[in-house]
Formats: sequence, structure tokens, C-alpha cells
Amino acid sequence: MTNVNLLPRPGMSLDEIVADTDDGLYLASNRSWSIDDRRLNFQFSTEIAYEIKGGRKGRLLKNPTYTGITYEFWRSCDAIGDESSYRMLGTPNCGKGEPGQVAHVGHAVSGARFRDVQVGVGKW
Repeated sequence: MTNVNLLPRPGMSLDEIVADTDDGLYLASNRSWSIDDRRLNFQFSTEIAYEIKGGRKGRLLKNPTYTGITYEFWRSCDAIGDESSYRMLGTPNCGKGEPGQVAHVGHAVSGARFRDVQVGVGKW
């Protein structure tokens, strides 16, 4: 895994992105991840998510997962938050290979919206 950064885009706060979303999920707090050696297919899970209905966060959901094909996922990004949601997040390690190899990684990201992502067993 390399360090991935999603720079802020002026114009919309994360709250405004949520308000502009009719139906979806707000996923937070990455919990686990898996991506193939070619970096094509991936699966991530988060600790929590909130259902979005009519532009408002609602019901709390536990342990959601999302999967996809990397280039399709990034092409589906249609909104990136401004600097107010920009955060540096990290994970202690990314391990691959036999024998095991470990690298420390970090990601600076702004809140973003992605369309038609496979979440759990359905699309949102």
C-alpha cells in the first residue's frame, strides 16, 4: 500500500455534501482492509456508518463493508470536501507477502462522496 492523499476541494463542506445526498451512507473510522497484489479488487470495513436520507444523517449502522474495483471506485467520486474536513489518518502497518513485509502508511483525506459503491450485499 502506498500513501494516498485526497486533497480538499474548495466549495463544499462535509456537512454540505451530506445535505446534498438524498440516499446513501456516511462511513467512518476504517477498521480493516484487503486489496489484491495488483491493487485492483478491494474490500474495506468501517467501525460505524450512518444512513443518509433526505440529506440528513440518521440511523447508526455497525461494521459495514464496501468492496469494489479500484479504478471504478475512484471514477465514481463526485464530491470532495473543503479544508474543514481534511484529516491525516494513519494505520500502524500494511502487511503483504511471504515472508511477511510491513510498511507504515498514512493518508490525508477530505470527506468525499462516491456513487454506486457495493456496500454489504447491496449498492448505495
